[in-house]
Amino acid sequence: MFPPELTTELHIRNQIYKLVSHPQFEGMPYGQEGREGTVYKLVNSAGESSALKVFRPAFRKPSAMKLTELMANMKDNPGLRVWSRTILNPLEDMELLGQYPELLYSAHMPWIEGKTWSEFMLDREVITPEKSLKLASVLVSTMAVLEQAGIAHGDLSATNLLIVNANQESEEMSVELVDVEGMYAKQLEEPDNLPEGATGYTPDFLREYGDWSPQSDRFAGGILLAEMLAWSSTDICKCAWGDSYFDPQEMQQLSERYTLLQETLEQQYGPEVAALLSRLWSAEQLQQCPTFGEWQIALASAKEFVQQVEKAPVSDQDVQLRQSEEETVNLPSEYAVAALTSAQENQLARARELERQGNLTSAFWEYGKLIEQFKERTPFHIEIGIAMEQVQEGIDQTMFNPEPKQTLVKKGWAQVINQNRKSNYERLWLYVIAGSVGALVFAVIIYVIGLFK
Repeated sequence: MFPPELTTELHIRNQIYKLVSHPQFEGMPYGQEGREGTVYKLVNSAGESSALKVFRPAFRKPSAMKLTELMANMKDNPGLRVWSRTILNPLEDMELLGQYPELLYSAHMPWIEGKTWSEFMLDREVITPEKSLKLASVLVSTMAVLEQAGIAHGDLSATNLLIVNANQESEEMSVELVDVEGMYAKQLEEPDNLPEGATGYTPDFLREYGDWSPQSDRFAGGILLAEMLAWSSTDICKCAWGDSYFDPQEMQQLSERYTLLQETLEQQYGPEVAALLSRLWSAEQLQQCPTFGEWQIALASAKEFVQQVEKAPVSDQDVQLRQSEEETVNLPSEYAVAALTSAQENQLARARELERQGNLTSAFWEYGKLIEQFKERTPFHIEIGIAMEQVQEGIDQTMFNPEPKQTLVKKGWAQVINQNRKSNYERLWLYVIAGSVGALVFAVIIYVIGLFK
């Protein structure tokens, strides 16, 4: 019965497997607890390691067979090694299930040695810039493959990312997705138990309700990419909340952590990456979050940005500028948050109101005057630039799809006609009311005369 003894032998598909002893607790099987079940490490007679995920009763479902069929088509892609799996079922494994019924719909899959991304953050282990960019590039490539196939992991977080060869050179490192049982695909049925609760990867607009759709990974994936890119910064590591960089309660709030992360990404990788984080942080639905394809393009630009910075000669002026920027970063958080003056806030509010009213040309003009007041590549300069791009798109659409225009004469005639119609209606109602009152008076007079006869 499960949990098993260390001496337990499992006959799985013509192979005999034994359980591996826990490295820290002698005499106990090596098992890792998760939300849906426990993953045990097995070894066969040839010394090859594998994993057996034994699900809790609520997660033992026949739909695991369909999920595995879908995974088989993509198991050879980087980052998806655990998608090569076998599901123990009554049709093929009755003898084993008769002995251990708790193994019904368990998943037998490759064992992957690695360190979760959440362990990296809990250890405050700073990595080199090369490793940061490598990890982010590998992760975004895997996520882009899933995105293009209309598939989502569904429960993306730091605990479900394994970093393989974490202590090796950046070229040897890779990222593997685990805990994929809640995966989204149009061929699958929605799970009964979606992840719930606030985490450091849950947007504020999904705090009460989960999501199971092709866009499910966009917000969490964007935060994970930002964490990996910035984890070469000592300040970022010190500022992290816990097993995620952000405190779950500060998601999508303008906080000191967000400001520091935004500035770090901009300084190390350029404005395009920082702009994607800004867009992600202000999103009100998953469809507004950057796609992984957009992140791929931004990371390609980030590599070029890093190479240009490394090649550029350092002058005395650059040194003074960096010192000035460091002093700015070290200011108390209220200086970073309240960066707009009262006049600038009013100007920004005026531009937004003009945009809301549909007066796009005037809004673009106001945004243009405001953006000139900020240095390039600063967070406010980037955010206002994005707003200007959106307004420009609206202006372009109006130019290419103009509404029918009326001359002043036509507008004047329309007003006259409407006024005449209104006057006719008013006269008609007056006639009806006057007629009704006259008829009533006449009836009363006739009635009174009849009483005296």
